[in-house]
Amino acid sequence: MPLEKYLEIMNNSLTLKTIGTILSYILHPMVVSTFTFWVIIYHTALNIVNPNLIFLVSFFFSTILPIVTVLYLKNQDLISDLDASNKEERLLPMAFSALFFLIGFVILRKINSPIIIQGIMFCSLINTILVWLITKYWKISIHTLSIASSITIFWLLGYNYILPMLLLLAITVTMRVITNSHTFLQSIIGMAVGIISTSTQLILLFI
Repeated sequence: MPLEKYLEIMNNSLTLKTIGTILSYILHPMVVSTFTFWVIIYHTALNIVNPNLIFLVSFFFSTILPIVTVLYLKNQDLISDLDASNKEERLLPMAFSALFFLIGFVILRKINSPIIIQGIMFCSLINTILVWLITKYWKISIHTLSIASSITIFWLLGYNYILPMLLLLAITVTMRVITNSHTFLQSIIGMAVGIISTSTQLILLFI
C-alpha cells in the first residue's frame, strides 16, 4: 500500500487524530527548543560556568517571548488560533520570533556562553527566516523542521541513536498529516529544511 494512501486511511480515524493532537503539543517546537537547550546545558560534558543564566536567557528568548507574542496576537485577533494554522497568519509571529532569536544570540555571545549554545540560537534565527520566506509562497511543517533540527544538533554532538531518531521523525511526520495540519510533502520538506539548514550552519560556523 502506498504511504500516502496509508496516511489517508489513518487520517479518517478520530482516535488517531486525538493522539496526533496530543503528540503535536508534546512535540511542539517551543517544547523541543527548551528540551534541546536544557539537555545540552545541563546534561552534556560542556564545562559551563553559569549554566542557570545561560539556560534562562535561552529559554526566555526562544520560548517565553514567542509564547507571549502568540497569546497577544490571538487576543488582538491578528491570528485565528494559537497554532497560526493559516499560512498568511504565520508570517507575523515568525517575524517576532526571528527578532527574539537575534537578541538572544547577541546576549549569549555577550555572556560568553558555549559556542554550541550560540549556534543553536543562531540556527533558530536562520531557520525561522527561511521558513518565513518559504511560507510567503507555501506552507511547510515547523513541527518537523524543529524536530529534525534538534535531532541534527544531537547527532553532530555525537548522540548517534539512529533508530530512535528515525522513529521520532516518522512519528512527527505522521501526526502532522493525520491531524490535517500539513500534507505529507509539507512535513517532509520541513524535515529536510531542518536537517540541511541546521547541519550546514553548525558545521560551517560553530563546530
